[in-house]
Amino acid sequence: MQQRADFPSTDPDHLENIDQYPGYVWNTYHVPYLDQKQDSGPLNEVPDYFFDTIEAVRAKVGDTVSVHGEVFSPFTHYLELFGYQNAIIGLVKDKGKVKAVLERLADASIAWALGQVRHGVDAVLISSAFAGAGFISPKMYDELVVPFERRVTEAVKAAGVPVYTHTCGRIGDRLELMASTGTMGIDTLDPPPLGNVELADAKRLVGERLFLKGNMNSVALLDYTTKEEVIAEASERIRIGKPGSGYILSSACSVAPHVEPWKIELFTPLAEEVGKY
Repeated sequence: MQQRADFPSTDPDHLENIDQYPGYVWNTYHVPYLDQKQDSGPLNEVPDYFFDTIEAVRAKVGDTVSVHGEVFSPFTHYLELFGYQNAIIGLVKDKGKVKAVLERLADASIAWALGQVRHGVDAVLISSAFAGAGFISPKMYDELVVPFERRVTEAVKAAGVPVYTHTCGRIGDRLELMASTGTMGIDTLDPPPLGNVELADAKRLVGERLFLKGNMNSVALLDYTTKEEVIAEASERIRIGKPGSGYILSSACSVAPHVEPWKIELFTPLAEEVGKY
C-alpha cells in the first residue's frame, strides 16, 4: 500500500516539507517544490521540465488554438496528500489544522499556475473535482474551498490571464458559491443523470458573471447513432446557453472512451454556424 502523509502528526506550524512527503503522488506532477527560505516575492521554485508539455504544444500549434494550463484546487491536493479517508476524518477532528494545510497548498497551486502563465498559457483551469454535493456540503465548500481557490484565481488574474474552474457531478446547489471564488467560468456543468445542473438555471444564477461550458448529456452521447441526434442535443444547449453570450459548447465530464470521434467533431462547425446569427 502506498505510504501517505499522516494527518494527526502533521504540525501546522511546520509545513515546509509538505511537498516531499513519501507517497504524495501529485507531488511529482502538480505541486512544485517551494523553497521556504525565500523572504519575498511569490514562491516559484518550479523545475523547468514541468513546462516541457506546454512548450511542445505551443511549438506545434502556434496561435491556431488556445492553450490552457491546469492546476489542482488546494482542496484536491489536501485529499490526495493524506488519502481520502484520513483527509475526511481531519475535516471533522481538526478543521484549524486543515485550513493551515490548505493555505500551504494554495501557495503551491499559485506557484504552479504562475509558472504556466510565464510559459505562455492563454488561460489556467483550476481542477476542483471534489467540490460536488454528496462529498461536501455547501457550508463546507464555502469554508474549505472558496477562500483558498480565491487566492489562486486572484493571483492568476493579477498576472493578466483568464482563470476558470472545472468540477463535475452535482454542483447545482453551489453555483453561486463557485462564482464567489473569483473564477471567470465553470466547466463542465453535468446534467442528469451524472450531475444535476440545468443549463437554464445556471444561466439565470451566474450567467451574467461567468462563462459556462459543457452540459451535453454524456450518457446520451454514448447512445446516439445518428448525426441528427447529436446535432439536436448540441443545438438545444446552444439555444439555452447563447442568450447574453458566454456559453461554450462542449461535452460534459467527460467523453467516454467508446464515444465515436465523429460525434465530437460535429460540435465545432455547428457552433461556428450558429455563431454567425
